[in-house]
Amino acid sequence: MGHRLAPAPENGALTRRHFLARSVTFGVTACAACGVGGVLDAGSAWGQGKREIKFSHGTGLCNMPLFYAAEKKFFAKYGIEGTVVLSGWAGDQAVQLATGKVEMGVIPYTNAIAAYTRSPSFSVVSGSGIQGLIMVGQPGIKSFADMRGKRVGTFQADTLDILVYDYLKKEGMTYKDIKMQYLGNSVELTNAFIAGQLDVISSIEPYATRAKTATKGNVLGDGVDLYGKGYPDCVLVVRKELIEKDPKIVKDVIKVFFEAEAEIESNFEEAAKTTIGKYYKTDMASLLAAAQAQPPGVDIRNKREFMFGRAQSMKELNYINKDPDANFVNFKLLEEVIAENSELYRKVKVKSV
Repeated sequence: MGHRLAPAPENGALTRRHFLARSVTFGVTACAACGVGGVLDAGSAWGQGKREIKFSHGTGLCNMPLFYAAEKKFFAKYGIEGTVVLSGWAGDQAVQLATGKVEMGVIPYTNAIAAYTRSPSFSVVSGSGIQGLIMVGQPGIKSFADMRGKRVGTFQADTLDILVYDYLKKEGMTYKDIKMQYLGNSVELTNAFIAGQLDVISSIEPYATRAKTATKGNVLGDGVDLYGKGYPDCVLVVRKELIEKDPKIVKDVIKVFFEAEAEIESNFEEAAKTTIGKYYKTDMASLLAAAQAQPPGVDIRNKREFMFGRAQSMKELNYINKDPDANFVNFKLLEEVIAENSELYRKVKVKSV
């Protein structure tokens, strides 16, 4: 089966915005019958003493707190049955959340911004994983200047897409200088690069390491020189009615993420063994090598303005036509969890202070 290499159209930004708007609108229409209560009241697990929470998610290491917690059954001790909901295409996670098909999600914050400006039904309540956005070039491509006229692959409106745009802008280039092609998921993107169908990819870990190792390619940038250390990637997002109606559940989930972060940081090899295969379609060597590039990070309270700042790049690309309002980020419950669990907070490495 061939790879879906979707080129960026000639008229560029307007078409990209139309694509995103259509995706969100279609999802809202398709879920109109389920309503907000359709998800909130569907938790039959209540009758068994548990509250089911459905999570959308991506495929990168920034999702590991969710994956690890689900496999280790961390949610159970809080009376929560955590269910991860598979989404086939990058970006679908935000649609699942905006339409009410899931109550929580671990998604790139830029996808969340795009969905939020059309359906402000959720808020970012904490982080999940930091850094790990990596641009890898084939062996002959050693700099951004070498990218001119080349095929660059990534996911649309993703943090990885904005990374390309921001790097090009820094280098005095635009999307007109390259041939952008959008793919559906990390495995597809990695395989297309290894097969030589793409010259450069903007990818997440552990797939960026896999792509570099398989081709003996070059890392062109990892975002740290552009954004600084500790920049966020995936964030934990929660529908607003759940925050309002049952903040304790949201706080318990944030606490679970902190517990998972502490264990992942102390023994990444165990975390890798727990999640490889089912969640990460790569080899163990690549997964272990990628550990430092994209660590877990729940406390991103000092990254609020950074996330809002990326909305400017999204407007320049016409992915959105307005800024998200202040309620896009709500760290109130994160603050409470940290204040109430000082011993747990001391165990994690990523801190805003």
